[in-house]
Parts: sequence; structure tokens; C-alpha cells
Amino acid sequence: MERYPKINILLNLPERYIPKAEFVLRTYCYILRLNPTFIYGTHFEAAHIYYGTRPKRDYPICIKFHPETAEFFERRELYPLEKVNFCSFNGNHLPFLFSEGGSIFSLTQDSCILRKDIVAGAFYFLTCWHEYIISGLGLPRGRVDYKESLQYRWDFTETPVVDIYCQILLYAIQRVLPEYLRDIAWQGNRRFAVSLSHDIDYWRYWDAKAVSDTYRYNFHTFLKRPLNASYKLIGHYLHKKHFYNHYRRLRGILQKERELKVKSTWFLLASGKFEDPRQNYIDDMVYREEIIDLLGQEDVGLHGSPEAAFDLDVLLEELENLRSLGMNPTGFRTHYLHFDYQLSFANLEAAGIKYDSTLGYWENVGFRAGISVPFYPFNIEENRPFRVLEIPLIVMDTTLYSHKAMNIKPHGGKLTLFRLIKVAAKYQCHLSLLWHNTSFDPVDYPGWGKLYYKTISNALRNGGWVTSLKDIYEEWVTLSY
Repeated sequence: MERYPKINILLNLPERYIPKAEFVLRTYCYILRLNPTFIYGTHFEAAHIYYGTRPKRDYPICIKFHPETAEFFERRELYPLEKVNFCSFNGNHLPFLFSEGGSIFSLTQDSCILRKDIVAGAFYFLTCWHEYIISGLGLPRGRVDYKESLQYRWDFTETPVVDIYCQILLYAIQRVLPEYLRDIAWQGNRRFAVSLSHDIDYWRYWDAKAVSDTYRYNFHTFLKRPLNASYKLIGHYLHKKHFYNHYRRLRGILQKERELKVKSTWFLLASGKFEDPRQNYIDDMVYREEIIDLLGQEDVGLHGSPEAAFDLDVLLEELENLRSLGMNPTGFRTHYLHFDYQLSFANLEAAGIKYDSTLGYWENVGFRAGISVPFYPFNIEENRPFRVLEIPLIVMDTTLYSHKAMNIKPHGGKLTLFRLIKVAAKYQCHLSLLWHNTSFDPVDYPGWGKLYYKTISNALRNGGWVTSLKDIYEEWVTLSY
């Protein structure tokens, strides 16, 4: 039995739309551990899946397609909100685009018709098409506005829509092509994957000025917030005077991860041009030696400045700064999550970056591109996938606790994270965690460091593979080629 069996997919589509359909169907096949072969035209006797205008004969699986769908993507416009219809599958209330109302399936003894276009809908989400069209209105560069998203509008931010579309295809395969079922396992036999990463915005956050500024702020606001100010004054005095050491803290994170037998990716700033001098640690000789000592054998990626996401020359300069430490960065995540899907992926591709993990919302956990697993983003102008793997960012610590975002306590964060682990286990998919090194400070962020380790332990107990982004990348490319 082949490891990844070949499955024949017949496409009867307009020429400009074919690369888009292949992009989505390949993504589904990688998830389902299948090896697709594409055939083009109106008929192929041995086709297993048909996608196109009304077929002349029955095929085991047929995905409905409307000719105006291809024209829609050529016109470059937003999908009309009133045309989105919802339907339930496996306990999830899902949005469907480019589809008629009614049921998802039309079943016979030997065939299954998918009445919802799970290809065009997935393309809309995977390309962040909504953002793409809105960005064409001349909006300023920076973070995407979460409240402009379809996910926020219809409250499915924490539902991996594309993953579940793939489950719909899997259901059809179970019904009519059971011989093509394969175990969807990670690292051999793990049910799902969790990737770990740390953004190092400050190698050493608590310098003399930061401590002094904190004391001053809490003294000045003491009458307005006496309990909180007292806690901060006493806590910082005791902790920073007797316990705090940035090097020990970073080493402790590494040691604890090794005890748990997991790995993580470390994203380092490499600009040297930030207004806050603490972020220019790449130029400090003492810190450089510490970085080499602690992270020389770890997976290190570039935490690009906001400018690096938009300017190829800046990106190349920062990569070179990181390489001067003897590092070989293959991954990228931009600072503040500033990112322009089309421009930024083009720059990452030109710079030789292998994977990115920026596509996530700052204001809320969830699935910005509608998917949890890695995928190759799509170059709309050149009508082809980019050669950079996106490993979606799903959970960030500051998103959970910031009063400008979800504003929840560690217990609420635990409920959210454990719920997402259940989703990952249910769909045998992926969950990514980003935890800043500053979030392990017990005075400013009590409980959040412990929650990180509790989440790892929970994922391991539930059969998850917990590892670095680099390991996820290497696992996925074995499915992709």
C-alpha cells in the first residue's frame, strides 16, 4: 500500500481559475495525506474527484462549481455578504461562499455531490481575500483590522473553516472512496501538532531606567490604585533586587522545555534602529555572546522590524545582522504582526525565507486565514502559490491578557487554550503558541508563565506532538513534495 496514494482530480474550469483550484485541492490533499494528479477537460474515465461545470457522467465525488465564480476573482471585489449562507457540519455552523442554500451533500449509492463549493470558499479564506480587497482602498500599513474581518462579523474566529471544509471532503471520501483513507497523523503517530515560539522583543527588559520608570509610575498613581500600586512596588523591589536575571530566566525556559521533551522557535530582533534602546540588543557585545551561548543550537528565526515586512532591502539587512551571530534563520515573524499578505510574502520569497508565522490576529485568538495547518499562500498577481510555507499564528499571550485585546485572566486563558487543544485533537490539526519571554515575569504577569507549561503538558497528555516551527516545516514539506 502506498504511503500517499495517487488520487485523480478532473478539472473542467476556465483557464485562469485552474491554478486557484489546484492550490486549494493540493492543500486538502496534503492534509488528507493524498497525492493528487490533475487532469483537465470534460471527461476522464478514471477520475475520482470532479470539479467544474455540470459533468456529462457521474464521478465518485463531484464538487459543484458555478461559472461566475471564476469571473468574480478576476473582477477583484468583495463577496456580497447577503450571499453567504450557513450550514451545520459536525457540530459547527459554517459559512459557505459561492454556493446555493440547502444541504451540503447529495448522496447516491456510488457517488457524492458536494453542493457547497468548498474550493472557491477556501480560496477566499486562504488568500485573505477580504483583506486584499480592503487594502486596495489605500489603508495605512500595519496590523490588519480584526473588526473588518468576516470572522469577527459572523463570530467564527475560533473555527478553522478551511480545516472543516477539508473534513467535508474527507466525509465524501469515506462514503464513496474508502480505499483512499489514510491516517492523519503527525510525527508518525501523534494525533495533532502544537508549535511553540518566543518573540524576543527585549533580551533584557528590566534595565535601570525601566525599573525607575515603574517605581515612579506606581508612586504617582498610588492614590488612584493603592492595592495594585502597592503590589507592584513591593513585588518589583523584591523581585528585581533579589531574583531577576534575564539570562537565568531565558535559560530556565529552555531547561523547562527540555524537561518536557519539547522544542521551540526563538524569533530575534536584528534591526538595531529601534527607538527603545533595549530592543537594539543585536548590537550589544555582551548580549550577542549570551545569544550565541543560549540559542546557538536552537531554531532561531528573524523577528523582523515592521519595515522589514514591506521593504526587501531592510529584510535582507536584518537577516545579515542575524547571520553575523552564526545563525541560519529560515523562519520569519514580523514585529507587531505588521504584514501585507501579497507584498510581504513576495519579499520573504525573494529573501529565501522558508517559513513564516505571522498570519494571526492581534486582538483575538483564532484563524486569520481560516486554517490551522501549514499552507503555501497564494500570489494573486502571478496566479501561483508562493514558495514560502505559512504556519498560521493562532494564539499569542498578549492577545489573551492585554486590556486592548481579549483582556482575560490566566484561568480564562487556560479555558481558551484547552478548548483549542480539543479542537486540534478533534480535527487532527495544528495549534501554534507564541509566548514572549517577558510574559514569564511573575510580578507583571502572574500565572502566565505557569499557564504556558500547563498548556504544553495538556497537549502532551492528549496525544499532541509539541515542537518547534522548524520541525513543523520539515514535517509538512514531506507531504508537499
